[in-house]
Amino acid sequence: MTPARNEQRTTQLDALLSKVQKEVARDEFVYGVTNRAKRSFIDRINDFLIDHSAVPVSEKAYFFELLGTMLHSGIPLSRALKILTGKTENQHLRRIIATISNEIEHGRTLSQALDRFPEVFDESERGVVRSSEAAGTMERILFKVAANLERRNDLGARLTGAMIYPIAVLVALFIGISVMVVFVVPQLEGIFKQSSITLPLPTRILLGASVILSQSWWLIAIVALFIIAAFHIYTNSEEGRFSWDFRKLHIPFVGSIIRKIIVLRFIDTLGILIESGLPINQVLEYVAGAVGNEVYRIKTYEALSDIQEGKKLSSSLAKAPFLFPETVTNMVAVGEQTASLGELAQKIGSHYEREIDYTLKNLTTVLGPLLIVVIGGTVAFFALAVLSPIFSLTQAVQ
Repeated sequence: MTPARNEQRTTQLDALLSKVQKEVARDEFVYGVTNRAKRSFIDRINDFLIDHSAVPVSEKAYFFELLGTMLHSGIPLSRALKILTGKTENQHLRRIIATISNEIEHGRTLSQALDRFPEVFDESERGVVRSSEAAGTMERILFKVAANLERRNDLGARLTGAMIYPIAVLVALFIGISVMVVFVVPQLEGIFKQSSITLPLPTRILLGASVILSQSWWLIAIVALFIIAAFHIYTNSEEGRFSWDFRKLHIPFVGSIIRKIIVLRFIDTLGILIESGLPINQVLEYVAGAVGNEVYRIKTYEALSDIQEGKKLSSSLAKAPFLFPETVTNMVAVGEQTASLGELAQKIGSHYEREIDYTLKNLTTVLGPLLIVVIGGTVAFFALAVLSPIFSLTQAVQ
């Protein structure tokens, strides 16, 4: 290819890239600025779906880490947000970043811009940014927030991975049972009715279940939807939320994992907020809003009340050993005595991360044999319910 031809291709490429960039800028959505009235009906439906979609924890971690990296490299905040708007894959978060960028351009701080999106950035994250702005430590704190979110995301992924196998097995078992009861058992029912043998109890139960599922499946579906709706309404009430969060902590095997994950979130958030320079009273207020469990939230406010009366955090947490084990309260006490609670919180978090991994391995070890027992019991029940009358029929024929 001649140099002239090469230069012509380069010019064409630059023109195409410029056109794409202008289209991206034109399609940029800014909350409170973009006129929704001028958008088509299809765009409005798409907007609704995007605006009500969740922002994954991994995307938030990526946002904070990349923003900290850009600020550390000397890129201005407004420029860094513009770059992030184009690099973010999640459409909801992309619109949020574009809105934050617009807020910054109009003279607001990053924390003030984040305050517009409390459903995405919780109180602790916004509080950390607000404190780091005042202390001039934003880059370092953003890296810590990103690391905190990455740890939370990794734990969630490991917990999900540990539960995928048993859930998949139970779903497959449920589908297999439903197919047998709805399609196979009715074929055998006619044979059993023509005989004069007395059907065993498992067979009568199976036939009854087949009749109910075949004739009243719509009623079962309505009842199931009603129960789900009632449960959702109840758990969204103040009393129901507390009751359900309390019961979750007592679920065999799973409850201990939930408690450890919440304690890890409590300690991680506590450490990063203290390192950001916030006073302990404000730290506990933010922690209470970030733990994600009503029982721990109330206990955190109780600890805040104790501290306002001059007591230590460790002594307040020690009152609830079910929620905060002795190892945690002892290390918090050491951190209070040495004025290094923020640093020790990171060590406690690392310790608890290993504890959660160990507990997940134990849970997987226990669930394996338990699933074998459940599957074996189900197969035995079906074998007894189907084969027993068939064997009786063959005996009668002989």
